[in-house]
Amino acid sequence: MSQKFNAILLDLDGTLVNTLYSLQDTMNKTMEQFGFDPITMEQTKKYVGVGSYRFVERSVEATANRLYREAEKWEEKDEDKAFDLDQQADEVMEQIDEAYETYMKIFRENCTFKAEPYPGMKESLDTLKAKGWKVACITNKPLEEAVLVLNHAFGEGYFDYISGDDGTHPLKPDTGVVDDTLSHISSSKEECVYVGDTNTDMETAKRAGIKSIGCIYGFRNQQELEESGADVLIKSAEDIEKAIEYLENL
Repeated sequence: MSQKFNAILLDLDGTLVNTLYSLQDTMNKTMEQFGFDPITMEQTKKYVGVGSYRFVERSVEATANRLYREAEKWEEKDEDKAFDLDQQADEVMEQIDEAYETYMKIFRENCTFKAEPYPGMKESLDTLKAKGWKVACITNKPLEEAVLVLNHAFGEGYFDYISGDDGTHPLKPDTGVVDDTLSHISSSKEECVYVGDTNTDMETAKRAGIKSIGCIYGFRNQQELEESGADVLIKSAEDIEKAIEYLENL
């Protein structure tokens, strides 16, 4: 392997670690407290990736949208019932901020629930680290919980830098998080690759001018990653080195 690249930047959820169980479990505990509809695993995959607040917002909206649809069905049969359902939906939407606060309280205790690295991920990163590569994580997950999950999955101090949502900067796809991370690991955009599993990740890499690896084993599908401009796709974390070799020869 050549030395064209010397650093790898990776997303967390759906890329480094399978966190679906912790995300869904935490959200459904939150939904239960508010009397909202539980979300499925497929909904979890669709709703995550753009920060915890948006995850909560999308989950709450699912209940509100069901009520709005029911209201439409009753408009011609029973206007009073339709009005009541509309009111219920509006009241659901008004509770997003409160639901977010509840979600975060639960998540702090639940963020490592069934959270495990994807097969082959640690071995692939160990190989790169042995060659002198810098390894960093860039996630829209709250920073405190991101550190807890990564320490749980890989061990404390494994990553050279972890960038998460600490409330002080814009989230991906804003490229400021990339610039900040590269400054901390003393690398450049020309010397690093970005690995992620969503269109947000691919857009981040594209905006930053960084070569990207799309993970179709993660939360989203191949079509989304192709359409959002992934330079190469991998079916397993074990394929990271091969993908890097491909990018070095572009």
